[in-house]
Amino acid sequence: MKKIGFVVFVVVMIFTRLSLAQDSPRVIVERYLDAVRNNDYDKAYSFISKTDTTIINWLKLIQYVKKIAPVRLAEVIDLAHHAVRQEIASVVVGGNTCLVKIHSRIPDMEEGLRITRNPEEIKSLLDRGRLPAKERFGECTLIKEDGMWKISKVKGVSSDQAADIAADFATLILGKDEAERMKKKIDDFMQQQEKGA
Repeated sequence: MKKIGFVVFVVVMIFTRLSLAQDSPRVIVERYLDAVRNNDYDKAYSFISKTDTTIINWLKLIQYVKKIAPVRLAEVIDLAHHAVRQEIASVVVGGNTCLVKIHSRIPDMEEGLRITRNPEEIKSLLDRGRLPAKERFGECTLIKEDGMWKISKVKGVSSDQAADIAADFATLILGKDEAERMKKKIDDFMQQQEKGA
């Protein structure tokens, strides 16, 4: 009888640890990054704290840019998104807050677009490991919210930088006139976000 009790205790402990590991800050950040990389914004929102709208505005901007972008540009944005490689560099938990540092290897699309502007050729460069890349470092701050870890701040690419990057891609891929029209739409969208619309 004691053996059965001990086995049950061990099994319960294992399942408890597995359950806690699934909701650890590291796992939350990995799931968030995967969701963003796969354009699953509803899932990405589920990892964000209610305390900060900056991240949500950034995700909404990405969604909006993809919605208004011509197919050629959207394809390049998707390729760039899927080419990003990220790894957790460190996790430091302090009570109800946590800092997760991230090391990223991202496509250097400016260099890539100097080589070619054709999405199929960019994909070929990516598949062969020939697409130029840059190293980036970022971090996510997490807080406990309703007993769950939630991302409250992301340092890395801001929404302003993302808008500028999208405008630069548009100029290189679509031409100056179409890029200006797109930039105007993005600026209007960002102003509406600032007003809370």
